[in-house]
Amino acid sequence: MKKFRLFPEEDGYIPHLWLAYYYFTLLYLIGEQGFRFWIPLLVMVVIFFCYREIYWRPERTFSSAIVLTILVAYLIFFIEQDFFYLLLYAINMLYVVKSPAKFWTGYLIVNAVTGIMLLTDIYGIHDWTWGYISPGILISLITPAVWKVQEKWYRKWEAVNEELADTKKQVEELIKERERDRIARDLHDTVGQTLSTISVKSDISKKLLYKNQERAEQELDDIQQLSRSLLQEMREIVSDLRFVSLQEEVEAAQLRLKEAGIAPELEQQIPSIEDSSKETMIAYILKEAVTNVIRHSNATVCKIRVIQSNNYLHLQVEDNGGYDNMLSQDGNGLDGIRKRVSLMKGEAHFHKRINGGLHLIVKVPMQTEGGNSNDSFAVGG
Repeated sequence: MKKFRLFPEEDGYIPHLWLAYYYFTLLYLIGEQGFRFWIPLLVMVVIFFCYREIYWRPERTFSSAIVLTILVAYLIFFIEQDFFYLLLYAINMLYVVKSPAKFWTGYLIVNAVTGIMLLTDIYGIHDWTWGYISPGILISLITPAVWKVQEKWYRKWEAVNEELADTKKQVEELIKERERDRIARDLHDTVGQTLSTISVKSDISKKLLYKNQERAEQELDDIQQLSRSLLQEMREIVSDLRFVSLQEEVEAAQLRLKEAGIAPELEQQIPSIEDSSKETMIAYILKEAVTNVIRHSNATVCKIRVIQSNNYLHLQVEDNGGYDNMLSQDGNGLDGIRKRVSLMKGEAHFHKRINGGLHLIVKVPMQTEGGNSNDSFAVGG
């Protein structure tokens, strides 16, 4: 047997709290007799079922609110003004009505009761205790208007949030597209060119196989070396798609510097970064910067600083090597650093040190405009 419930379980205790006005009004019936007891009691029962109906059958809310208003008006004009506060149920019920026309129709009907009371008082038909019912009148007049204004602003904020979500989605798609372009460019520039060279050398080896065996063997050795180089390049491209911890990259950079005969200096502890994709981007920037130092600087010392302050992360890589017009050269990793920093809406500056060497300064916002610290970024530049 199905258990009887006054209100749906999912609505919790709120419907029961609203019955406080109802129970308070029932106190009027204490001590009453005859029709002044039975008629109000029967009307109150109908009012209760009208109130209960909006929770079980929301589609009947408007009609239930109108019936409730008419019944409460009867109690006010023919029994006692103490029943006035039952009109708050009608006001509460109107909040569920989605149609603006029905909402304002119900609002006018509810407040028409107050208007009729005012007219009967002016013409001396009835003398009302306005001090007692004035709080209820203010509630019935002001509350619906406040609801509608609040609902209007809520819809506007909802539209803004949806627009921001769409914009964020478009940005993420753009970043993914740029990442695909980067991978395609890397494959073309590295894998494509290497495979073309292998193909050419294979043709040469085939032609020289019986004419110049020594030259053919040299070409085959070149093909073997190119194949190994290609495998390493493919691994590097694939590794660019994985998450890289900044702490791990700093440790790897220090090891690589030591192996290259360059003394690494880490001047600050590495701060924690909540955005994993952004951490990966910064790790790759550090990797490219250190690779640049090892390949081009002829330095003996390389300083690494990672500082987080005022919602910005500052990465600095400084060496004491040679300059040699490095900033004007292509293919030394600086362009890749600029692209990655640009993706994160940051700044990258390269300065020639007075005493020789290059000083890289990268400034990256930890929170981008219109987003949060968990916004996604591509992991490659």
